[in-house]
Amino acid sequence: MSDEKKQLDSPPVESVDPHDHERGQQQDQDLPEVRGKVPRKVWLVQGLYFLERAAFYGLSQPLQNYLQLSKDDPHRPGALGLGQSRAVMIVYIWFIYSYLTPLAGGLIADCWLGRRKTIQVGFFIYVLGLAIVTATAFTQRLQGVGGLPGFIVGMFLVGAGTGTVKPNITVFLIDQFPDTGEGAKTVTLKNGKLAKVSRELTIRFIWNVNYWMINVGALCGIITTTVERYAHVAGFGFAFMICFIFVLASTLIFNIGYKKFETIPPSGNAVADTIAALRRRRLQKNASAHTTPAATAAAQETKAVSTGSSSDTSSQSAAEDGTITTQAAKDLTVLRDAKTALRACLVFLPFPALMLSINLMDSTLIAQAGTMQTNGLPNDIMYNLNPISVMVFLPFFQSWIYPFLSKRKVNFSPEHRIGVGMFCATLAIAYTTGIQHLVYSTGPCFSHPLACLAGKNVPNDVSVGYQTPTYVFLAWGEILAIVSGTELAYSRAPASMKSIVQALFNFFSAMGSVFGVGVSFACHDPNMVIVYGSITAFLLFCTVSFEASYFIRGKKTGSGTV
Repeated sequence: MSDEKKQLDSPPVESVDPHDHERGQQQDQDLPEVRGKVPRKVWLVQGLYFLERAAFYGLSQPLQNYLQLSKDDPHRPGALGLGQSRAVMIVYIWFIYSYLTPLAGGLIADCWLGRRKTIQVGFFIYVLGLAIVTATAFTQRLQGVGGLPGFIVGMFLVGAGTGTVKPNITVFLIDQFPDTGEGAKTVTLKNGKLAKVSRELTIRFIWNVNYWMINVGALCGIITTTVERYAHVAGFGFAFMICFIFVLASTLIFNIGYKKFETIPPSGNAVADTIAALRRRRLQKNASAHTTPAATAAAQETKAVSTGSSSDTSSQSAAEDGTITTQAAKDLTVLRDAKTALRACLVFLPFPALMLSINLMDSTLIAQAGTMQTNGLPNDIMYNLNPISVMVFLPFFQSWIYPFLSKRKVNFSPEHRIGVGMFCATLAIAYTTGIQHLVYSTGPCFSHPLACLAGKNVPNDVSVGYQTPTYVFLAWGEILAIVSGTELAYSRAPASMKSIVQALFNFFSAMGSVFGVGVSFACHDPNMVIVYGSITAFLLFCTVSFEASYFIRGKKTGSGTV
């Protein structure tokens, strides 16, 4: 009876095809991939980051005029009157500092405080720094004091604030989209066809929206530069106050929803663990080099005889071996994560050159626009053509270019996107070199713009509109390279070092500002054609080198990816 019952409960095995499971897997692989639903918390963090970036770019765009021009300048009133070369150098030094502080911010988040607490502390520092910069901008304009000391102290705090917020909030963004471990789901599209939900595509969409939001925030520069230009009494103070309000709003919203955000606890001091693991491995190698197996066996036998308990000794050795084996396994995991993090950073090598070209938008390109006919517009408003271009073209790349190439099986990997982005930046600065030559070839002041007519500061007769292609090409470079770099920094970093790798991504960007400091010493008329031409050659060399290494490594691995 029990056999009959077993037969009744068993499925009819005679109709099962052994290849059905394989065919099912093959069908799943053939299904097109689509992005999934983005949680509301992700959108909230996107909004917070938008406010922070609006404050950052709104603050950075007026800095060149604030530092370079004097408040008595009849053409474009400034504040501190330090001159072009010094102003460019100070802007680059501040960029270096603000790109280096994320190293400390990422380390603090991953090792001690966690991302949520670190971001909270960073926002408070940010608010304090902007309050000082804003207050001293008012005192400098109205009373002629406090501008430079307040700028130094305030920007030091702002750099520390952005250094703790920026590398962590980009990872915190994906923390709000936790991996459930359920694998890819199959969904029915509106046209009735089946598709797989891809977490990778969803994260890529989040990164692209994130960069789009960053550039929407960058349009705050239109507001601050306009206020700076037309609020004659205390323009820079009101401009910086707008940035202060944005960061204050972001801080308040973050603290209100603090406990509702997803958070991942710190994993311990990954850097210290890596150093300790390397030290133990070195000691182990040194010990093994000076100890022979025969000497080790003899020592154990002598110890067993002297104690009269060989079995106890064996048990103790086994316990010690177990401890050593456990520690060795932990060290192996730590070192493997460190190697993975370093390998992820190799793709960041061309970014110093890229960021050198992008940082020109905040310094020399603003100065160049000041030597051209702006028809009443602030010379530093031209920067905003870059974020507008990103806002226009990023959805085009996301919705048309990438799917078009994917359908035709074109391997447009993140590494290759970085290479193409570098080439776009090269075209941008090459074009800028030509525009600078045009400025120097046009009167009334030719190669010494703003300096030929005493006390009048008359620009050369070249329209500032000629700068437009520069900002468009740089926008393409950012869309292709920076978004891909951020994506790789997250996807290839081990879980214990994601904020640290994001911080290292910012570190490589900081190296572009280091190069910019060296360039700043030559940034004055009539040298600018040579300056831009040299940067173009440097960018071209880095682009060709990166693409060549990408191609060579792709051939060695038998694929198109690094």
